[in-house]
Amino acid sequence: MKDTQTLERSTSTSPICIHHVAINVKDLQRSIDFFKDLVGLHVIDRDDHSAKLSIGDSEIVLFQLPSDINIPPGNKEEHPASLNHIALEIHPALFEKYHRCLKDNGVTITFGPVKRRHGYALYFLDPDGNKIELFYSNVSRNGN
Repeated sequence: MKDTQTLERSTSTSPICIHHVAINVKDLQRSIDFFKDLVGLHVIDRDDHSAKLSIGDSEIVLFQLPSDINIPPGNKEEHPASLNHIALEIHPALFEKYHRCLKDNGVTITFGPVKRRHGYALYFLDPDGNKIELFYSNVSRNGN
């Protein structure tokens, strides 16, 4: 991601946790750059056909498919709560910063921001049309 605004990489700007794990991609480096520079993930391992990116103790694994396999783009009309997405929890104070960074970089936002019962969510597409959800909750993990 060159000549575009990106998030500063630090623990204070990284998502809190990940809920979903594997993604097939057309261009491994393009997807690595996208998740690293615009979503704030960190590469922990990589080979010619895959890469592991971390959030705390969790991972997203990107698998580059052979060039003769076509991945259909995400269906923008599909309901955003479908199971075909990755959900990343972020700190409430970072929600607008992520939203602005994604918009400034021309990322397709498919739904949101939308108010949820205990916070806000935003759905967008990565370079291969996979749906990603960024959300924050005003409720702590222990229910308080």
